[in-house]
Amino acid sequence: MSTLLTRLSLFSGIVKEFAPKSNSKLKSISTTRLNPQHHLWSLLCDTSQSNNVEDCKPQFFYLLAFTQKGDHSVPVTVLVTQEMLYLLNEDHQWSKSLPSTTPEEGVFTGSERATIEETQPISCVSSVNLFASDPCRVNINIYDEIEKEEKTWFLQAGSAELAQGLVDWVRTQWEAMFGVKLTACFLEARS
Repeated sequence: MSTLLTRLSLFSGIVKEFAPKSNSKLKSISTTRLNPQHHLWSLLCDTSQSNNVEDCKPQFFYLLAFTQKGDHSVPVTVLVTQEMLYLLNEDHQWSKSLPSTTPEEGVFTGSERATIEETQPISCVSSVNLFASDPCRVNINIYDEIEKEEKTWFLQAGSAELAQGLVDWVRTQWEAMFGVKLTACFLEARS
């Protein structure tokens, strides 16, 4: 067994040496503090309940993913709070100026812009599908009670762990609302 691991380690080292080197100009990845000036703050904190923004302690799940639009995949942000699911188109270009928000219109303006593509209450989630053949894929099935129609958010996460994190977050919030388990269905075929 140790001979196999040694050979595998040696082979991995050789492959890494021959792999093409990246010519990326990216030096580092910046982070942004979540505060009242953040462009997503109004989606995360309902400040109409309290005038003190310090009282707001947002709990949410944030995921960069891909979704199907026609024949191609497009990047989206999935933002899930304790009560809502949001599909957002965000501009991730870095800038020094602070954004301003106008959530009533579904558009955030400023250097960091986000457009709300779709909003659904977590209570409208009818099921979640995971795929054995593609562990990064998650389908969130939603029954829109207002429009009386079913729809599916076809999402592709960057890793199986991120996909499972999304499912776990949605499941936890959904089960807290209804007091029963939300079962994720594992499907074999890619449908």
